[in-house]
Amino acid sequence: MSLTMSLDRLAQLDAQARFMLAGQAYERGEVRLVSRDLAGCEHLAATRHGLFAINPAAYRRIAHGLFYGVTILGDMIYVFEAGDRPRHRTNRGRIVRFRRDGDTIYAAEVIATGLDNGCHQIDVMHGELHVLDTYNQQIIVLSLDGAVRRVLHPLPLAADRSGADYVHINSLLRCADDTLLLLHNGGRPDAPRSEVARFDGDWNLVVRTEVDGHGCHNIALLEDGTLLCCGSQAGELIGSNGVKVKLGDMMTRGLSVGVGEILVGGSTFSPRDIRDEKGGTIYFLDRAYRLTSTLAMPAPVMEIRRIDGRDRSLSHHIAGQLPQAK
Repeated sequence: MSLTMSLDRLAQLDAQARFMLAGQAYERGEVRLVSRDLAGCEHLAATRHGLFAINPAAYRRIAHGLFYGVTILGDMIYVFEAGDRPRHRTNRGRIVRFRRDGDTIYAAEVIATGLDNGCHQIDVMHGELHVLDTYNQQIIVLSLDGAVRRVLHPLPLAADRSGADYVHINSLLRCADDTLLLLHNGGRPDAPRSEVARFDGDWNLVVRTEVDGHGCHNIALLEDGTLLCCGSQAGELIGSNGVKVKLGDMMTRGLSVGVGEILVGGSTFSPRDIRDEKGGTIYFLDRAYRLTSTLAMPAPVMEIRRIDGRDRSLSHHIAGQLPQAK
């Protein structure tokens, strides 16, 4: 057996073990905390190999699990965790809530279960948790304790994931009285460009605006009204003001914008069935879009958020101080 085949086999075995342990944790209602310590880190990064606290020089695993969406509300950290492969229809998705006191996590609890494994971004809007049920083209709305649940259908239900009516909604942001949804629209170069769909307060579609990228992820709103997105297919960070920053050869996904910094996640391009076994990176930029450092990660990056919640990718943070998006 060649060394390459041996490494591939080891990766397969590692993946099988991760999915088995994730399933066991789901069935038992366990949160697999590794460290309660957030000291020295300003951001969280969600990956399929765990939830990490990060700084420009290092990462620290906070919990084992298959994570995607992360949102922050005060001292509460909400994360989406899958208990099975994202595209398997076993409904082992759940919301875990971590509570912190300063730099220490003192509690972790499961507040909602039975969600689709493929849910993507989550955020708090109007005092409720909104979970993007991407593959089912709907939004699950939960009370902050997970006790109350309802479903929104802002877009037509897709007959299957290969049709033109399936747009792969993966990101959302509240913008003044409207809500923005990012429509991925497929990642192939010959697929339509991604779009930002704007909905009014009653979830009526106002407009769909094409963005200058394919297979895009994430939305952040800058102080001047510029919308930033990850131009994922080209490995870029793109803006509605025409900015376009090439960051590398990885697929960009995961975006956090603070007062003085921008963080963008990177994932290795590879077939979907082995994508989660590859490494990733996090790009650190200043607000002039200059690369200041990179951090190699042990897994593809799904989401990045500031731990203090002062993040222009979070609806709760920018509520009440929003200019008109460009």
